[in-house]
Amino acid sequence: MLRKLSYYTVTLVAFVVCHFTFWQVLDAFCQETLEAVDITTRIRAYKSELAVDGTRIETRLQLAKVYLQIAAYTEAVDEYHRIIASMEANTVPRRADIEHNSDVSAAYYGLGLAYAGLEKFGDAVAAYQRAIASVPDWAYTHAALASAYANMHRYTEALDAYKVAVALDPNDEMIHHQLGNVYSKRGERSAAMQHQQRAIAIAPEFAAAHYQLGLLHAQEKRWPDAIASYRTAYAHDETLVEALYNLAQASLRAGDPSAAREQMALFEKQKAALMPLQQLRGALQRAQRTAERAQILTNIARLYLKNGFYEKAVWEYQKALGMDPELVLAYNGLGIAYTMLGKHSEAVTAQRKALELQPNFAKAYAGLGLAYFSQNEAESALQHYRHAAVLEPQFLEAHLKIGTILLKQRRYAEAIDTYKTSASLAPDNAEIYHNLGMCYARQAKSDLEAARRYAQEAIRLDPNVSSYYNTLALIDFRRGDYPQAEKAIRKALELEPENQNYQQGLSQILESR
Repeated sequence: MLRKLSYYTVTLVAFVVCHFTFWQVLDAFCQETLEAVDITTRIRAYKSELAVDGTRIETRLQLAKVYLQIAAYTEAVDEYHRIIASMEANTVPRRADIEHNSDVSAAYYGLGLAYAGLEKFGDAVAAYQRAIASVPDWAYTHAALASAYANMHRYTEALDAYKVAVALDPNDEMIHHQLGNVYSKRGERSAAMQHQQRAIAIAPEFAAAHYQLGLLHAQEKRWPDAIASYRTAYAHDETLVEALYNLAQASLRAGDPSAAREQMALFEKQKAALMPLQQLRGALQRAQRTAERAQILTNIARLYLKNGFYEKAVWEYQKALGMDPELVLAYNGLGIAYTMLGKHSEAVTAQRKALELQPNFAKAYAGLGLAYFSQNEAESALQHYRHAAVLEPQFLEAHLKIGTILLKQRRYAEAIDTYKTSASLAPDNAEIYHNLGMCYARQAKSDLEAARRYAQEAIRLDPNVSSYYNTLALIDFRRGDYPQAEKAIRKALELEPENQNYQQGLSQILESR
């Protein structure tokens, strides 16, 4: 029997769903600059231009938009107010009225987004209305107005605004999705379903629309359709963990408890990984000081990095650096994320920036080591890892990487010294002992007895790794102890029955007996 969600998990799910509209509106406004990831360079350039000439409206608009992208809403509000005050103070020639109105509308629209980010929805509504007064035919202004109304639970007004937006741009998936959400809030499931389906027809990989469609199918007790929608939603966005929970519930109601258990287990695993992320998002919403917000964004990025969401990690690190361009840890994390994405030049640049700010930062040298190691530049990697280990002698990861490189280069005596240092730092690390065993077995004057002791110690510390038994089998084979070699290789095959190398090893041992 599946247990119900805890109150805290329900809060997590509600947070994701209820705040989705604002982020979509914001992304739509900023989408033309999302590919330009060097936020700190752009902010510095805009500020330099404005220092020379503070009347450059277009430059200030771009600066304010960047502040919106990095969730620096207070700074964005300040910039938009400066823009609006400057435009309202100037007399504009008749021939420039259209362009002027466009700038006024963009400024009030951006101001509304900034207020919405601060959850000042009443102020956001007022700003959007001023934007619409200047340029009434931009669909996203009406959509943003509707989103603000929806966040204030004023669904009738939200519906009216979304209807205007969809009439102005009937081929925008976000507007259809948001309109569907409002219909759903009003209990009008047929209309809600129609707009979610329209959103999916326009953008087949739109995960949130698939998820909302799943909820609507579930309300109608159409469990197979709900299951299909939830599966698709999660397939397109693995951070949408609430889709997994609802998928498990739908599978249970469809009479498939086995699938439901499997899905709930995956939900619990993903929730455990992402719950800290939602807690940090909540802390970010409450934080006021820029330095504090930058540190929270760095922590968010670190979680994405840890869980393998490298693109998301890059973006969060860039946002943090946009708020505080001297965050050493953010440059270090950014470099690692770039390395994992195969963007080695950007990775090296980020790590070197960290070292400019903190010349003796061991983790940045290790980050450079990782970047070069990923490009198969072993000597450069070795140099930087060794520098990291000198700066921080207890830095286990640096020692382990040095050992790995030396082992690959067949520099076994040096590798042995490195792994012994690593073992003193992490005496329960089975892989260290396994690697020591391989070094002793492979060096020119092999010490098979020492090799065997280390391989056995690796197995004692972690008896469920097939490669450890394979290594022990190879050592015993070279020692001429075929019964022990057979025993070890059969254990490896118990753990990994389909491994052809182990199967061939067993055949060779049996032939030699």
